[in-house]
Amino acid sequence: MTEQLNMADAYEQVYSAAARMLWAQQGPSWRQEDDPEWTWPAARRAAWQALEQVLLDAEAALGASEPGEASDPGRHLISRRGPGDRPLTFDEAVQDWKRRLDEDPGFLVERREPYPDYYMEPGSCVIIPSSPYLAMIGIFPELFYRLAPGRPAVTIGSGAADLCAVAHEAADALRAPLGIATPTPHPGNASWIASVSRPVSDLPDLPERFEALRRAAWNAAEAMPSPDELKGTLDFSVQMEAAVAGADIRMMLAGQAAPAWREEYQQIDPARHGVVGLVSGPAGEAVPVPFEKDAADWRGLNAKGTLPWTPEDYQRQYYPDRDGTQNVVISATRAMVFAEILDEFAARLTPGRNAGLIHYNAYELGQFLTWGIGRELRAHAGF
Repeated sequence: MTEQLNMADAYEQVYSAAARMLWAQQGPSWRQEDDPEWTWPAARRAAWQALEQVLLDAEAALGASEPGEASDPGRHLISRRGPGDRPLTFDEAVQDWKRRLDEDPGFLVERREPYPDYYMEPGSCVIIPSSPYLAMIGIFPELFYRLAPGRPAVTIGSGAADLCAVAHEAADALRAPLGIATPTPHPGNASWIASVSRPVSDLPDLPERFEALRRAAWNAAEAMPSPDELKGTLDFSVQMEAAVAGADIRMMLAGQAAPAWREEYQQIDPARHGVVGLVSGPAGEAVPVPFEKDAADWRGLNAKGTLPWTPEDYQRQYYPDRDGTQNVVISATRAMVFAEILDEFAARLTPGRNAGLIHYNAYELGQFLTWGIGRELRAHAGF
């Protein structure tokens, strides 16, 4: 029993480090073959593809979710369920959101009266003042880091209470103009959320899978330049954080002390702080951002605007370059997807919420939050 437990712990350490390395590259460079500037050497791409496949095979070996099964914060979205009262895996959530966005009919219709132009149709869009909107889109980098594959287990501290409350209020504020009943129940209180995550090592044939993971992780890390080598080149196709992760894997598998996970800055405690960036402290020192400060900043931005609304009648579209409008318009479909992402943020930052090690199947969710819906919604604010 002890030997099996030790193997499970060791497996999870290597799994965490390997998933972190792939995530730290920021985008799936190992899948690209047709961009001469960014395409990696064939051997490196093959090694990373092999490592990714080992991680995906491990997820598949855990089996499909069953109806009525609890939603695991390490593997599933926890703010909503899938068909048949099943947990919704991260990749299933992404597929659902992408389908809905692709089918979005938009919100502009062409009309001749009172002037020829495109008009915003009542009920087909949500208009959001720019200051509250800036607060809302701030969740995307936080979720990208907080749902990073390989992130270790964490239990959210009491300081997150107001932050998760204001996120839930923002989600309801997007739903209200569309006639969706509000306030809705807080997603973090859902009865279907598991209190304990299933370990990534809960696999059949663990010794064989551990050996396959060790071999694939070593080959992928060996194919990477070291951080010092990367500093001396103009190779921008490799992220420094991925090179550091590769060095950590090589040390770990060589029997030396090395962390499986590194926060962006070592001062950050994910149970008490946002996991992205530092701010200036009282004496000018760099300090992490407590949940309480994030909530206060968000409420401060909310106070500079009104609640979102939808036009009561057909309204001419905004032309920011001509009208200087301080409002952002998104379609009803996009508002609903955004509200669901805000729900997930609120659920994960509920005080006392425990999430186990984040499984690799969160990878595509991170890409969607950063380069998909997140990039689109940030573009309305000019970045």
